[in-house]
Amino acid sequence: MILAIALVFGLFAAAQTSPGHDAYNRADRMFREHRYQDAMDGVDEALRLEPNLVPALTLRAKLAMAANRYDVAKQSLERAIAADPKSWYARFLYGFQFYQQNEMPAAISALEKARELNPRDPQAALYLGLAYEAVGRTDDALGLYRRAIELEDAAGTVHVETLLTAARLYLLLGRIDDAAASAERAAKTDPASRDPHFELARIWLKRATPAKAITEGEAALRLQHGDTPDRQIHFLLVQAYRAAGEDAQAQQHAEALRKLDGLNRPK
Repeated sequence: MILAIALVFGLFAAAQTSPGHDAYNRADRMFREHRYQDAMDGVDEALRLEPNLVPALTLRAKLAMAANRYDVAKQSLERAIAADPKSWYARFLYGFQFYQQNEMPAAISALEKARELNPRDPQAALYLGLAYEAVGRTDDALGLYRRAIELEDAAGTVHVETLLTAARLYLLLGRIDDAAASAERAAKTDPASRDPHFELARIWLKRATPAKAITEGEAALRLQHGDTPDRQIHFLLVQAYRAAGEDAQAQQHAEALRKLDGLNRPK
C-alpha cells in the first residue's frame, strides 16, 4: 500500500515574523511549489539566522525524507524536539521517519508521544495504527483507524487512503461487511480513484461473488487515478473470470499480464 506522502508533508507554516521566519516562509513556499533545491537553500538560510527554528528544522527533515536521506531527517528532528519538546509535529515526523524505515518500536514510541501532545491529529492516529498493525496489535490498529476517520470527518477532509487502510485490515481479519462498508465509502469519496474498486473486487471474490468482482475490477482498470498498478488488477480479474467460468476473458487478462511482465523485464 502506498500511502499519500503529501498528507504527511502538509502545510505547517509559522505565524511569527523575524529574519529566520521570513527565510523559512520563503522556503516553505518553494517546497509547496516543488522547488526542492531552492527550498533547501532557504532552509539553510533560515537555520543560519535561527539555528533552533523548529519549523525550519521540520521542513529540512521533510526535504531530507523526500530525498531518502533519513539520517539527515533524524538529526534535524532530534534538534527540533530538543528545541521544543512539546512540538507534536516534530514528534510525529520523528515517528514517521522511523515507520518509513521499518523501525516499529521506535516509531510507536514517537507516534504515541505525538498523540499525547495532539490527540486530534488524524495522521498521527493513522500512522500509529499502521505501526501497531505491523507488530500484530490489530485491535489497537483498528481503533486508531476508526479514530483517524472520525477526526478527518470532523475536519471535513476524509481521505480515501484512510478508509482503505481500515478496509484492508477488516478484510484480513475476515470482517467482510465492515471491509465493504469502508471500501464503498471510499468509492463515494473519490469516484475517480481505482483503489476502492480494486478493494471492492477483492471483497466480492472473498464473498464468492465473481460477477460483482469482475464489475469492480473492470471499473478499476478503466480508471487511471490511484496507486493500484494494472498488474494487480489484471491478476485479480484472471481469478474472477476463472471463478465465473469465463475462461476466454480470463485468458485475455492473463495475456495482458504477460505483456506487462515482458515490458518490465530487464533488457
